Amino acid sequence: MPPRLGWIGDSLPDSATWLAPYPYPDAGPTGHWLADRYPHVLRILHPAYIHDDGESRAVTWSQIATAVGTEMIVGTQFSEIVRARFPDPVKHPDPCATIEGIFDTEPEMGSLPPELIDVVYDHFDDVQSGLFWDGWGKFLDEPIRGCARVSEGLQGWNYQVVTTTRSPAQRATRTRTPNFWWPADQTWCGATGIDEMDTLVVSADLARLKSVHANPGLETQLYSR
Repeated sequence: MPPRLGWIGDSLPDSATWLAPYPYPDAGPTGHWLADRYPHVLRILHPAYIHDDGESRAVTWSQIATAVGTEMIVGTQFSEIVRARFPDPVKHPDPCATIEGIFDTEPEMGSLPPELIDVVYDHFDDVQSGLFWDGWGKFLDEPIRGCARVSEGLQGWNYQVVTTTRSPAQRATRTRTPNFWWPADQTWCGATGIDEMDTLVVSADLARLKSVHANPGLETQLYSR
């Protein structure tokens, strides 16, 4: 079953202007993305996968870190865990390399993985608006039509403005999540960088983020800046 909530084009940019100039989401322990507004950060780590007898099984970052003998701390990147398996300081592996017997498919990049979308949206069911990177194209299960566009001038990222639909009958993008997404009252903001394997949710409401952090179906890190 595709995720229940879908995304369709928003013909006006108004819902997104508060986020301008649309900086790339860096909310690490030393990052400053929206830190003046949202001091607390929930980091959702996208799982890797291994296939056993034709079945795909999720593998958490902490499981991979234990298997390669390295320690995970707040802000650890997936590529850092992979590099711990290859200690040669001269020949660094591809950051998306796989490790035989541990995982054979790297985490979803640029979006929550499909099997976690409903899980996360259940915690953030007031979401209303978002921005998709203009370059996803064929990676979207349904094209975004009739949308306004905004641009982040420094890097040149262009984004399509979208809004939610909760009608299962409406044609909508459902199997990828926007690169930015938030509710009408802007009390929190979610984001997945185009090249990132984790999703960030920032908020001033620590209790709400703690409730997501407690979900055993998600691997998360929770910290404040």
